[in-house]
Amino acid sequence: MLSNLSSSIHDHSLDPSSTRLAKKLTWLMVIAFGLAGEVGAGIFAVSAQVQGITPGIGAQVPLAIFVDGCIALTLAATYWFFSGSLAGAGGEYLFISRTLGARFGFIVHVISWFGSTASIGFLAYVAPTFLASALNSMSPGLGTPLTTIEGQWIAGLAMIWIAWAMHARGIRLVGVALQIAMGVILFAGLLVMIVGFSHSSTSLLTILALKDHLSPSSLMSGAPQQTHFAFFMVLPVLYYAYSGLRGATYTGGETANAKKILGNSMIVLVFLVTAFYTLFAAALYHLVPWQLLSGLMRDHDTSLASASALIGLLLPGWLDVILSFAVALIVFKTILPVMMGQSRMMLAFSADGLLPSYFKHLSSFQTPVRTLTVGAFMSSVVLTQTVFTGTAFGLASSVLAGTIVHFALGLGVLRLPKSAPLLYENNRTWLKKKRRLQLLLGWIQMLIAVGLAYLVVLPSLKTIWYFNPLFQVILFGVIGWVLYSRYWRMVVTTNGLKEHQVTFQSESSL
Repeated sequence: MLSNLSSSIHDHSLDPSSTRLAKKLTWLMVIAFGLAGEVGAGIFAVSAQVQGITPGIGAQVPLAIFVDGCIALTLAATYWFFSGSLAGAGGEYLFISRTLGARFGFIVHVISWFGSTASIGFLAYVAPTFLASALNSMSPGLGTPLTTIEGQWIAGLAMIWIAWAMHARGIRLVGVALQIAMGVILFAGLLVMIVGFSHSSTSLLTILALKDHLSPSSLMSGAPQQTHFAFFMVLPVLYYAYSGLRGATYTGGETANAKKILGNSMIVLVFLVTAFYTLFAAALYHLVPWQLLSGLMRDHDTSLASASALIGLLLPGWLDVILSFAVALIVFKTILPVMMGQSRMMLAFSADGLLPSYFKHLSSFQTPVRTLTVGAFMSSVVLTQTVFTGTAFGLASSVLAGTIVHFALGLGVLRLPKSAPLLYENNRTWLKKKRRLQLLLGWIQMLIAVGLAYLVVLPSLKTIWYFNPLFQVILFGVIGWVLYSRYWRMVVTTNGLKEHQVTFQSESSL
């Protein structure tokens, strides 16, 4: 058994075609992966429903989204700097494990892996609801079967395994699909912006009173007072919309000239997404008074409290149907980049010897089908649990894990010259010669991470213990520690310390 385990540290005897990922992603596909990971249907709902999530945020939503974009820019700059030294399938796992050590990098990303798994399960849980809404816009009641427990579960499973099949067929197919999805995202967002900026709130309130027989004045009465405290509390809530940026780092193993393309794509992505989100929110709040959204959330009318539903009231019937289906597609496509990160994370663990070499095997399409299958199965388990409880176990940990990764990346920028001097010397960015700027970037990252972690943990103190992000992070961290301890015993037993040190001071072997 020990001989089998020791082979998982490095195995160069296999055919290179079966151990190397296909370099088939273009620059535009990398952009599509990042955009698809960041811009989901959540922006259509959360941008409106945040009035109920964080009462008192009021009209400050567009500004909060813009501030979060500025925060995300520092993260993109960090990714860009690291990508100048190494860019591979392990994404940010490589960045952290090569600068802060194998143990810490692995444990943190075991937590991230579980968070990604929960995210896929949760996306598969909510996607049928959006599809049902789209079908109902064609014919009332047509989507009702998808709102039942059985319908939601079956449709969710179908979406997970369709995403699995697309990935298994090859990364280029996924890249092409996400390019198409990028066009759908831009179309839906542009539609919201045009309608939002070209209509007044008076026209919307009139339609609500006539079509939906609602009393706007009653809904708007009793809205909470807008506060600065709510502005700071909403930052981690809305920052989650930018968290998909990390998914693009996992494309490095399948992108030619990845060190150049990946880093530049990160910067472009943040500017593009920040502009998209800010204009989207500004258009929504130009059309919809925030007091109305607060009233809809107070009355639990979440079906109407979304950008797509409210904008749809002002659209011709056929265009409303198209927008509804576009939003449903946007939910589904988000599974694809998350599954990419989930599977490549596990693949990188195996390539580094932290998991058995069994998981390093690639199919004839040069895709890691084994890690994809483990991830899809576990995501299906999360989906099943979520259907019956309404909350995805592990989802809360993904947000807190993101802040830990934030902090670790900042610390990694400070540590890179000492922990991996060869990688640092080979860095291709102009920031390489600006050590003071590197230090400033690292400290900014760590300070932002501490602030976001505090804002994430504070509201969760009253959460039931097993859905508390602190508990989930500790639980998944313990699992990571146990797995790493198993690996370390194997290193010591087989006298593999030198190989271990070489592995974690160099680029990925994939």
